[in-house]
Amino acid sequence: MPIYTRSYRSYEGEVRRRFRWWVIAMQELRILSKNKAFLGLTALAGMHFLLRVQQVVAFDTLNTPGQTSPIVQLMRQIEMFNVDPTMFFDFIRLQAPVVFLVSMLAGAGMICGDFNNNLMEVYFSKPLTWRDYVTGKTMALIIAGLCYTAVPTVFLVILHLMMSPTMLTLEAMYWIPGSAVAFSLTLVLPCALGVLASSAMSRSERYASIAIFMVVFGNLMMGQLLQELMHQRQYAIIAFPLAVNRVGESLFDQKYQFIPLAWYYAALYVVLVCLCSLAVVCRVVRRAEVAA
Repeated sequence: MPIYTRSYRSYEGEVRRRFRWWVIAMQELRILSKNKAFLGLTALAGMHFLLRVQQVVAFDTLNTPGQTSPIVQLMRQIEMFNVDPTMFFDFIRLQAPVVFLVSMLAGAGMICGDFNNNLMEVYFSKPLTWRDYVTGKTMALIIAGLCYTAVPTVFLVILHLMMSPTMLTLEAMYWIPGSAVAFSLTLVLPCALGVLASSAMSRSERYASIAIFMVVFGNLMMGQLLQELMHQRQYAIIAFPLAVNRVGESLFDQKYQFIPLAWYYAALYVVLVCLCSLAVVCRVVRRAEVAA
């Protein structure tokens, strides 16, 4: 029977008009969830989260009325066990290495892998634009990063409010979720866009990973070197991780611990790094769309 006499079922789906990037983001997250290294890093971050949960429960239990034991009185005087803005700031700050490694693991091959596997033609043969592509890849890394930082921090705040449902607790904690989301984005966005920029400029996942590690390591060394040469701590702002932590200190009303410099200089540094990385990614992907 000739092939032209056969009938085929017509396409019955609907073209997605909005949020087309969501398909790309979910696909990347689905691939990431099957990676064993990712599961190991998630378990490590989960252990830190469980320790903080125990800290919140223990703190609220010890601070219930009627606790007069000498041990309880001693525990109340230990600052490191307090549930305060410093605890939430330290939680997000200590999650930063996991966020960086997960961004490397997920993002180092996101763009260069598509080039190597000739998937750009497949993506842009569909009703997708370069904006959908960049947004989907970036949002996948942002969602993964926020799951280690902002989401558990908000959960800890809610747990604290449930364990100690008083107006004093509400007045002390109501602003923490907003600061947690802002600090988390300050941490996650540069990681996501920086790794994607490295992937866009490389043609190998291995080279992209090595490049981003060398940039981060060189940046830290340069900040330390300038600080020692100039004998002034503010020059350490060149070290990008310290600039991110400086923004976090301001958001959580902490003392100058990392850089004795106004927070808006560090915030401007973070914004410039994000914009430069985004410009690199958009330029490479847009050229690929035109070629396709």
